[in-house]
Amino acid sequence: MKKLFKILILFAMVLTLFACNKKNDAAKTNKIEKTEETTASAMKLTEMPIDKFDFQTMEIMDGKIIKSEEFYKDKPITLVNIWGTFCGPCKEEMPDLAKLYEKYKDKVNFLGVVVDTNVSMDTNVEEAQKIIKDSGVNYTNIMPSPTMEDNLVNISAIPTTFFVNSEGKILGGFVGKADKDSLAATIEKVIAENK
Repeated sequence: MKKLFKILILFAMVLTLFACNKKNDAAKTNKIEKTEETTASAMKLTEMPIDKFDFQTMEIMDGKIIKSEEFYKDKPITLVNIWGTFCGPCKEEMPDLAKLYEKYKDKVNFLGVVVDTNVSMDTNVEEAQKIIKDSGVNYTNIMPSPTMEDNLVNISAIPTTFFVNSEGKILGGFVGKADKDSLAATIEKVIAENK
């Protein structure tokens, strides 16, 4: 439990420094968005601080047991999105992730990991369920189990998104909120590179 508390404190600190410390200049944001609409291209994926992402835990909506080796085998690629109920940028990108899931669900698994919940179901579960429903998310979201703590403690900020192959090996990822078009281009690129 102390380890989970340390993880939550670490995420809160990182969120304060990274996600919540951005200042938005409306004119600059509009200019960037307009540019991205016309020139959306795949994001450069960087190496993640973990090589594999294995788990056995519970799905947050129905409590069903989910095992990584079974989940990953369903499709050649899985998009994993690490998020928290306290993270504004995480919640902002979820409707886009929901739309991308509907577009790519025949080719790519989507998996959400809600870092500030736990399998004891005593922390933020109802809030996470509400966020998932309100965002229109229909893909699997899981709660961290004690066996996942060693991997999650290495994630330095949220949201973090990475891609995993059918053996659970991480192919690369990125930190921060991504726009829908760039993420779609990235998904297409990862699919093409991992046929």
